[in-house]
Amino acid sequence: MAYDRYAVVCRPLCYTTIMHPQLCVNLASTAWLSGLVISLIQCSLTVQLPLCGHHKLDHIFCKVPVLMKLACADTTFNEAELFVASVVFLILPVSFILVSYSFITQAVLRIKSAAGRRKVFGTWPSHLVVVIIFYGDIIMYLQPAKSSSKNPGKFVSLFYTIVTPLLNPIIYTLKK
Repeated sequence: MAYDRYAVVCRPLCYTTIMHPQLCVNLASTAWLSGLVISLIQCSLTVQLPLCGHHKLDHIFCKVPVLMKLACADTTFNEAELFVASVVFLILPVSFILVSYSFITQAVLRIKSAAGRRKVFGTWPSHLVVVIIFYGDIIMYLQPAKSSSKNPGKFVSLFYTIVTPLLNPIIYTLKK
């Protein structure tokens, strides 16, 4: 989405050349496949952990950090892998979004008409709000598995799975 906005604002005459169908397929495939691979790795590592105790999750959803709390064995490797994956999936996309928006900002500031600048800047808030809400769930994965705070993880999971999908249509209709 950030690359699409970059192409629209910074290179409008080349948009159809830049955002050709094959590129869109490649971007979508990369997103899906990277999510699949990291999920398979995390699930396979978590399933191998021996569970002990009451086997009841004090959480809303069955997620990897919550399952690691039930493990009897040392989860240091699992926690490290989960942390690295979370950082990679947070840092790379967010940095890409910030770089593309810096190029967009430079292009918009070169627009001479105030109406043109307002039109371009008017589409930003909806995208940035969705990005901020979407990346909020990563906070749960960056917490140590033995963390004593349970409620923030529950709130973030609930917010991410229920509130975000409910807000998306409202956010995107506000920009129009």
